[in-house]
Amino acid sequence: MNFYYLPAFAVYAGIATSTALAYLGLSTVASWLVALMRRKEQRARRPQPGAAVRSILAEADYRLRRHSTALLLFVVCALLLSIFGERGWWVDLPLRLWAVLAAALVILQGYALVRLVQLLRYRTRLRDLLDHHEEMHARLADAQARGYRLHHAVPAGDLCIDTVVTGENGIFALSLVRPPPGAETAELKDGRLTFGPEKKVTNIVPALAAARVLGKELQAATGQTLTVHTVLVAPGCRTQSAEDQTCLLINLDTCVSFIGWRNSAGFLMDDDRRPIDKWLDERSRRPDRAARRAVRATLGEAIPPPVLA
Repeated sequence: MNFYYLPAFAVYAGIATSTALAYLGLSTVASWLVALMRRKEQRARRPQPGAAVRSILAEADYRLRRHSTALLLFVVCALLLSIFGERGWWVDLPLRLWAVLAAALVILQGYALVRLVQLLRYRTRLRDLLDHHEEMHARLADAQARGYRLHHAVPAGDLCIDTVVTGENGIFALSLVRPPPGAETAELKDGRLTFGPEKKVTNIVPALAAARVLGKELQAATGQTLTVHTVLVAPGCRTQSAEDQTCLLINLDTCVSFIGWRNSAGFLMDDDRRPIDKWLDERSRRPDRAARRAVRATLGEAIPPPVLA
């Protein structure tokens, strides 16, 4: 076997890899400096639909751009060196050492390609989830037309609620649950959310706990005795739920059905709603760091982040 080109491959691939790694290092430092400057100038803003997913998607886009640029730099540098680079100027090393170095570089390049594929798939799943959030917001326009108020990405303790809706018949904490691939039905029974036909059970404890915590925080802030109803949204699934006065399961087609959900414990007068809406609006504009971490943890159950990222 002819190993004449092995030293050239190892040297040129090493130079191209070093260039890509240098770019990644410099871009990381630059992003830290930019984030520090933006943090000082950060202002409270009203969250958009799917605000938590948007923030994680923006990070995934940034990582994908950096990774793609680094791979492009590697390919360009490797091509230029292979075409115009001179040979024979490197230190004369044993052939076995050149082989080990070349193998390590090939493994590193394979890792970079696998990571790129994982980032692309991760971004696609996040984009699909954000599309569901935007569609849910569009479906809730009917509720807004009837005088209901929407508050997106509301922190509740160390958790976060996708959308809180307030209206004459109560306060509703809407949590969008991403169905597993291939799910056609969703059934809520005995506090368990099961997706069919494969009978996969999804953890809904964070959604239920967030509604309870939000109710306690609202009572402490307004002095009113309030009940926050949990509403689980399963997009693209036929839903079925047992009679339950504390939790409701819907899909995007029936997204505003909670308007007709009557519960005397949740009825609110207009004078009662004003301080509640004011507090929710202020709360959603200033999310806690703990809530951000909870969003990542909860989202990670539905959309696991890349293993090699």
